[in-house]
Amino acid sequence: MFPSEALILMTIAVNKDLGKRLTNRPMDVTGEYIGYLLDSLVRRGYVKGNRTKGYSLTPIGRGTLLEFVREHEARVKDTIRKLNQVRVKYSQEMNKLRRQQLRSGREAKHFVSAHFTE
Repeated sequence: MFPSEALILMTIAVNKDLGKRLTNRPMDVTGEYIGYLLDSLVRRGYVKGNRTKGYSLTPIGRGTLLEFVREHEARVKDTIRKLNQVRVKYSQEMNKLRRQQLRSGREAKHFVSAHFTE
């Protein structure tokens, strides 16, 4: 199963009407692609329904989605961990820059007051 198909299954699991809304809007490349994937998922037995009534997961679709989530859980957790590390590193760098800016501002103020208040 492709990630884009799993995303559609997740979307249907969370909100059954969303598939209906996405495929009933004026068609563009994205809408056509989503419609194609939905039709493919219906033909393969992962989803039941149609564009007018909406879609719902079949037992096969639900099982496949759970399997997909389990398989990718480790990768998702690793990605979240890496993002948190980047955020912490970014936060530390920003704090360092703020301290330098404050120190520069105090030094400039001290220089100005020392030379021009005599």
